Amino acid sequence: MTKNTKNKTIAIMAVLLFATSAFAGCSGSDGPELDAEDGGYTYVTDVDVYRLMSEDVCDIKELAEDHDWDTIKDIYQNGKNVEKSDGTMKTLEQHASASGKKHGLSEYYGIDAPLDDYLMAALDGTGMFAGASDSVREQAVEKGVQNQYLIAYAVHEWNAAIEKAEAGNFGADDAQHAWDEGWGLYHGTDESVSCSAYATGDKRAGNFGTANSDGTAEANAAILEAMNEGLAALQAEDLVGATSARDKIVKNLVIIYSQATIRYAHKMNTDETVEDAQTHQAEGYSFWRVIESTVAASNPTPGNDCYNGETMTVSSALSDECAAYMYVTDYDMGDGSDICYNIETHEVSTDDTEEKCDSYMFLPNYGATVYTGAYNSVTHTMNSTWNETITNAWSYYEDVEMGGSSFTGCYNMFSHEVSNEDNATCSAYVWLVDYEMNDGVDTCYNSVTHSTSEVSQTVCEAYDWYVNYGATMFTGCYNTDSHTTSAEMSEAECGAFSHLPGFGTTGINGIYDFSNVPVAGTDYQTAVRAHLQPAWDMLGITASDIGTLQ
Repeated sequence: MTKNTKNKTIAIMAVLLFATSAFAGCSGSDGPELDAEDGGYTYVTDVDVYRLMSEDVCDIKELAEDHDWDTIKDIYQNGKNVEKSDGTMKTLEQHASASGKKHGLSEYYGIDAPLDDYLMAALDGTGMFAGASDSVREQAVEKGVQNQYLIAYAVHEWNAAIEKAEAGNFGADDAQHAWDEGWGLYHGTDESVSCSAYATGDKRAGNFGTANSDGTAEANAAILEAMNEGLAALQAEDLVGATSARDKIVKNLVIIYSQATIRYAHKMNTDETVEDAQTHQAEGYSFWRVIESTVAASNPTPGNDCYNGETMTVSSALSDECAAYMYVTDYDMGDGSDICYNIETHEVSTDDTEEKCDSYMFLPNYGATVYTGAYNSVTHTMNSTWNETITNAWSYYEDVEMGGSSFTGCYNMFSHEVSNEDNATCSAYVWLVDYEMNDGVDTCYNSVTHSTSEVSQTVCEAYDWYVNYGATMFTGCYNTDSHTTSAEMSEAECGAFSHLPGFGTTGINGIYDFSNVPVAGTDYQTAVRAHLQPAWDMLGITASDIGTLQ
């Protein structure tokens, strides 16, 4: 007999034995009729202790409405409806407190038993539930045991089935048994299905318009289909098919609990009292924790998420870009030119450096003749043949006895020359040394380029060097890393960007953080959808899969 034939024979025998005991009424007279099928899935192994867990959940939910924390704790820790073959009771706590299981929650939350810690804090009013109202604790307990706990262990069993199959253990005692256990935990017995995670799927489908004509959630129908496909694949020792079925289950769980997370975020927006809003906050948080680790693992760009706490939206900006948002007023955008500008003529010079631009100087009478010799300041005549002594010896005399006669006129005492010049002219001779003759031109001179121009002193001295002249002056949100701008973004929005590694989880956890009191009118639904979108994209979940909140 081949291994494949042997496994199939064992599986058939297991089904017959299980069906015989189930139809014989192996449960107590007050318990449900445990036949071989629940919700359209036929078990091939005995998983009664798993599918009966929803019975304990029903009792806990009823007690939670009365806030009977002590009795709930007793059922949670000691069990009530599920007796194992050795006579001991199977309890929800055994599932919740087990660490290192294949649902990965111990690793994700970084503590051994995050499920047990959560429920015990809600039951005792400690930890995150310290000071919380009874209604807040009620929702955490109810939604916790019905959803977080049953699904976490169901996922563990489905993953265990794949792991066993990977090791070649496809048989009814191995992979197929674990596969059955997953459905038993997720759906529970037909009689107590209202207390199972399966029921949550149908309720949310009703809220989002994603139910079939018989009221069954499309996601639940897809999970059932995957259950049957996965079982058939395990029986055929088809690892690829079984893995695909497991992934299909996880995808549809994300659909269901995305809907739940969105719905209660929306309720926080529309609630009229803080008490109601915080109650729905606890309810939504319990639902969100079902898929939190899956959403985190499905993030397409881990560590590259830029979240805006004001608008509750996300962008894919890297950390440097995300940290570079700043609100500016009349900010020089650096898109101008460095120019030499004349503020008198309003013209731009061709001088292309600051040194050239700053080197203009006004030179009056530039280029004038430089003269040394005799000069008459009245007639402006020059005589270069005279020396200084002769030049300075001219004087005007009136009726002076000279040579036996009276003399009036211009006389040089050194050269004894006589001139017919009048007094003013005769007295105007001066000796000049390197004298500028004032026959030049007022000139604007550049000491670097050595260029000249005949402009006024005012124009010449009006040149100045302007760095980034003509740049755009911007008021709004500016990113100094990407150099992008947004004039529409408010100052509050611009300053609200934070780089959040593992985006999706961080944003939603912020919304459901009990220390953040919900604010009426805040569009939490849109924010949650934005946070979930990257995971939906990675898992192939479409808008029609999620539906529209009715």
